[in-house]
Amino acid sequence: MSDPKFLYERNVMKKVIFDSSALIPASKYAVDGKLICEHLAESVEIHIPAAVRNETVVQPEKFAGEAALQKLIAQEKIIVATIRPADLAMELLARYKLGLGEQEAILLYLQNEDKFDGIILDDYVAAIVCRRLQIGALLLLDLIVQLAREHLLPRDLAVAMIAQIAPRYHSGFIEHSLHMLGEPKIAVEPPPIFIKEDFERYLAGKFPSAQQADWRERFATAYRDYSAGLISLGWMGQHLRLSIQEIDRLFDEIKLPASTSSSELAELWEPQRASTRWLKLAKTDYSEIYHEDTKTRRAPDLSIPDENI
Repeated sequence: MSDPKFLYERNVMKKVIFDSSALIPASKYAVDGKLICEHLAESVEIHIPAAVRNETVVQPEKFAGEAALQKLIAQEKIIVATIRPADLAMELLARYKLGLGEQEAILLYLQNEDKFDGIILDDYVAAIVCRRLQIGALLLLDLIVQLAREHLLPRDLAVAMIAQIAPRYHSGFIEHSLHMLGEPKIAVEPPPIFIKEDFERYLAGKFPSAQQADWRERFATAYRDYSAGLISLGWMGQHLRLSIQEIDRLFDEIKLPASTSSSELAELWEPQRASTRWLKLAKTDYSEIYHEDTKTRRAPDLSIPDENI
């Protein structure tokens, strides 16, 4: 999935909006002693809405990645931008099952289209919404590849970044990204798998509210819907009253065996966070959206979406 604006404006520092789904992994993996978000902040101008800051900086005193994000924000290397309230587009976005951070990231772009080059996100539903609104959205992987191609990021560093965040994605995404950089396939060590045979007891110990049967059922339903691409990660967090950081750490720690009472959750989190659903989106024909002769973009269609999306 590639935004033509990136292709047309080469060798210029990009201004991009990050959603939590991309900012969290960028703050979890390090290369050469620096987190990926710290490297990227030297190559692109990163903007986030207040809701994304609130979703990603939850316990900076406890987690190094969150502390790094807090420091980058304080140094204005990550800029917390303000959105205008009472925007008609917010009413439209509320119809989708997006979290507040995802809604604000999209709204920030819509309110400042001439300023930003695109949105960086790793959430399937949010990406579909961006496509319907004709907003250029890239995976974190695609941003890394594009920056390397434009010589805004050293190629060797880009390859190392992709290798580090490989556990977040289906192997096809990693192999394709490396191929785009002219790098042969590399062996990536698979992430450790932690089997929790008694999943309900594990949740009850992990989260106090998980002791309630209805919470466990809501978790199972939300995870199933997220895996099916019906809701976004942010919506799941709001529904469960957990921060996205907490959900992300939870999914890092567990792999659900089919023997649990939550056997409906067939699509396991690791190592396929970006599932094959993305493959369809990656084949987007932007010739329908962009006029290549004038390199201008049509105004977004703000028609009300279907309730079932």
